[in-house]
Amino acid sequence: MRNTILAVAVSFGVCALVAVQAQQAKSDSASSVMALTAMDYVQIKQLVNRYAFALDTGSRNGYDYADLFSSDGVFDSNSRGRIQGRDQLATLARGGRRGPLYVNHYIMNHIIEPTADGAVGRQYLINISHDENIPQVGPNPNQWSLVGQKRGSLDTVGGHYEDIYTKTPEGWRFRYRKLVPSKSGPDPKLTATLKMHPVKPDPTDTVPAVPGGLSAMDYIEIERLVASYGHALDNGYGTTDNGEPYAGLYTADATFGQSTGHAQLAALGREQPQGPQYVRHYLTNYVIEPFAGQAIGKQYLVVIDMPEPEARAKGTPGTVFLGGHYEDVYQRTPDGWRMRTRRLFRAIPSPGK
Repeated sequence: MRNTILAVAVSFGVCALVAVQAQQAKSDSASSVMALTAMDYVQIKQLVNRYAFALDTGSRNGYDYADLFSSDGVFDSNSRGRIQGRDQLATLARGGRRGPLYVNHYIMNHIIEPTADGAVGRQYLINISHDENIPQVGPNPNQWSLVGQKRGSLDTVGGHYEDIYTKTPEGWRFRYRKLVPSKSGPDPKLTATLKMHPVKPDPTDTVPAVPGGLSAMDYIEIERLVASYGHALDNGYGTTDNGEPYAGLYTADATFGQSTGHAQLAALGREQPQGPQYVRHYLTNYVIEPFAGQAIGKQYLVVIDMPEPEARAKGTPGTVFLGGHYEDVYQRTPDGWRMRTRRLFRAIPSPGK
């Protein structure tokens, strides 16, 4: 599953992210991709986490945002077009609603894959607008009486980012970032995907895990397994079939709900709403712990239904379909960490006091 990478065509007049399977004919040897250390993964994750803060706050007059990109870095979207250069990127971060307390971009489900000269990645995005004018309810309100008040809403923007990362003397930076709005339904023009593959051992990590424990790369790989869940289930990593990618996250004898085994899990995946650009399952707050020589984990889930392009153009916001958390048992396999069991617990509010 390592032989698919995202490539970028960059020229003086054109810069577009082109998903191609250019590496399929090449050897799948260790020399075909850069060896990322545990700290490389951490730094790339931090780069993406800083993105939301820099864009929402517009800090340093937008230059905190611009400096997340390499000197030739590009941001691309259907609505804004291609933006390149430090000054243009800073201008983007200064436009619209911004401020030191503004929070809007929620980015989740981050997966990273090494390439020959860096790395590529993908994450889900949902924009949430929080109300500024909070109703006055007295100096000492009963907090339980406030539960259920509407103080924010989903925006019309939701989708996923596709990234190319490059390592510079200043650290990891975006060389290319594209925002792809969520859209269900088939897209026959789509030709490639970002797939799961085992994380290679960190050559700098020489500290062995304690008996029954986990190494730094174990945590990183399990995090990516969890982050890949939405990408596999909602869009098959950007393909027209999500069944095999979804079942591939599990061991051969795994169970989720009433489905056990690869065939049943693949069928379960295909029953779900899906499309090559579709996003729906947002996961965050990953907790991972060693257990009996393997690992267990849990994370929060929110299922969000974004409007189709026609409704989005009319200002129709997304809606929250489901919230709750997953509890998992992970097993190490020859192909990397996989889920052996997964249980969904729906969110149930406590009774008022």
